[in-house]
Amino acid sequence: MKKILMILCMMIVSVGVYAQSVEPVNSDTSFVVDLGTFTGIVAVVSFLVTQISKVISFVNENKWAKIAISVFVGAGICAACWATGLAPFLSGLTWWQVIIYGIGAGLSGCGFYEIVKPILDALFGKKEVIRLDN
Repeated sequence: MKKILMILCMMIVSVGVYAQSVEPVNSDTSFVVDLGTFTGIVAVVSFLVTQISKVISFVNENKWAKIAISVFVGAGICAACWATGLAPFLSGLTWWQVIIYGIGAGLSGCGFYEIVKPILDALFGKKEVIRLDN
């Protein structure tokens, strides 16, 4: 009997929730990434590199490949934003300065940890300890 009453109460509450009329506050609901800022470019770079790594399995296996793809995508996006005039902070720069910004955006997009971890592993990786005593 308790279960039946519980189900009836839940049905009444759910019907009441569905019967409510809610007017949308703003009908223009779109997702916009502002490529006019460095943060927007970093977000796009991170998104694109993630999608590329899903398609190409080699990128997930090799950490250096992910960093390299991130740098190239960042440089390409910054160059495209500079050429089309989408990013006002890039408008007064020369092409090589834009590429440097792109490299910075690419390195930021792949994450600081992803950059530092392979470098630290290469420099201070696990080494075999040779024991002289038996």
